[in-house]
Amino acid sequence: MVDLRNVRGWIAAGALFIAMLVVLAGPSYAAAPVRLEEHCRIGAPADTAIAEISKRLDRCAAPAPKGYFGTLWVAYDRLPDFTPLKKTWRLILDNNRADAVDVWMIGSDGKADHWTFDPNASDREWAAANYMSMLVTPERPVSRILVRLINARSHSYVRAPQIARARDFAPLERDQAAIYGIGVGMLALTILFHLSLFFAMRRRFQLIYCAHVGLLVVYGLSYSGLIHIFAPSLGAAAISNILAFAMAAGTATGISFIIEFLGASTPRWLRRWAGFAALGSLTGAVGLLLVPDRLSYPAFLAANLLAMHTILLTTAILARACVRRVPMASTIALGWVLPIGVSLLYPARTFGLIGAETIPDGLMMFATTIECLILSLPVAARIRNLRMEHERAHERHVMLERQAQTDALTGLANRRGFGDALARIGVAQADPAPLALLVIDIDHFKRVNDQHGHATGDAILRHVAGHVARVAGSGAIVARYGGEEFVVALRNYDLMRAGTLAERIRNSIGVTFDMEPDLPRVTISIGVAAGGSDEIEILLADADCALYRAKNEGRNKVMLADGPLVYAAAA
Repeated sequence: MVDLRNVRGWIAAGALFIAMLVVLAGPSYAAAPVRLEEHCRIGAPADTAIAEISKRLDRCAAPAPKGYFGTLWVAYDRLPDFTPLKKTWRLILDNNRADAVDVWMIGSDGKADHWTFDPNASDREWAAANYMSMLVTPERPVSRILVRLINARSHSYVRAPQIARARDFAPLERDQAAIYGIGVGMLALTILFHLSLFFAMRRRFQLIYCAHVGLLVVYGLSYSGLIHIFAPSLGAAAISNILAFAMAAGTATGISFIIEFLGASTPRWLRRWAGFAALGSLTGAVGLLLVPDRLSYPAFLAANLLAMHTILLTTAILARACVRRVPMASTIALGWVLPIGVSLLYPARTFGLIGAETIPDGLMMFATTIECLILSLPVAARIRNLRMEHERAHERHVMLERQAQTDALTGLANRRGFGDALARIGVAQADPAPLALLVIDIDHFKRVNDQHGHATGDAILRHVAGHVARVAGSGAIVARYGGEEFVVALRNYDLMRAGTLAERIRNSIGVTFDMEPDLPRVTISIGVAAGGSDEIEILLADADCALYRAKNEGRNKVMLADGPLVYAAAA
């Protein structure tokens, strides 16, 4: 069963994560790098002269569209004060899908300092929030920064570059890396937690949820740059593709989890619609990885449209579940409010509905981490309820099984229970062991029933059953074999020892009736057989034959199988 202390632990961990965000983000963002403001972006051959490019950028007559594929030139004119000069600055650029990056810092005299950057090199520098990072040292006052992106897919270039003194950027980089690392760690722990629960309960919604969180972990690793620890050869284009795939596929696993978790409370037609939406989002995610570069922009738009449709449908399903008061739907909705809102911002930015800088760095990481922490509560609660139902069903099964093996009148094992108990003995002992069987019958029981009634007969049966069980002891297997017949199995008994116990049962039965004046006194006859535990059927037949011999000899006797009379009532 899921311990509630685990749930409280997740809540505490989430509170700690939020507190760390506040503590770490506060002082760092006060000294954040300056964001460069884009002046113009044009498409032109890579070998165009810098002077010619600067003139075209000044006019900005034909800016490159979002679907442009080729070499891009981007100018930034509103710059920070680069004093003192000849000091190291850190410039971070959005993680573009490009083959090469060149940066020129142009002074008012027209002279420029040039730096190159390979975004797909395995040893490239990176910054938290998936920025390409490079160190620059201006040699003169800078009036324009010019960036050339060779073979770039323009639609991926959405965040403005940032620049700051390298020494000022270091603490910010440290704090951001710590925040993203904590977020990725929380997501990874969530997967481990729910995978452990899956092996206990094995429900499909658990696997879907783990797949969803797994995609978020991949997104977090790629976004934070931690993925380079595991895959140092990944370049900028590959990481951008992984990020896009994880976000698009995450909408598919998200709606699949919602439908599976809510179950039959969602109409079939809506579940089918959600299934098609999930398939569409997954297809769009795969398309982002497989389409040629020149078709990447249409694929990007299609994937965003499919993802937006899936997100809106997820919102509608959750809203419907909350209105109908489906159990735990409100908690799920609470966990999804922030990530759904943030997820809608990305397609909106793609289609130009909001500005490029509307989405702060790390917002999606924060939203997905909070989502997983909150969603762990209903998932854990559902698993706890399933576990309780499973245990109750198991208890009912055990009770019914016990009832099926127990004689209702006497409380002893019935014929089936006796057979199962003997079978368990055989399983427990690989080699045959000594075993003795006593078959006991109440003498003239039909006459007692006819004279005193069935109620008295039932009382006599319960009385004899209790006496036989007490004398036989806890190590014996005692059962009512049918009618007025009882059977006793004695492990590690030989024939003579079993006969002695049988006589003790027969001889003491009369004394017990002295304490029950309302019951007529009865006698019993017993047949005894002994052999190996692998000869149950033979022993039963031999003991039954001995019982019939005892009855034929006048009853109220103990008779050994295939042997002489050993005990008999006094004449």
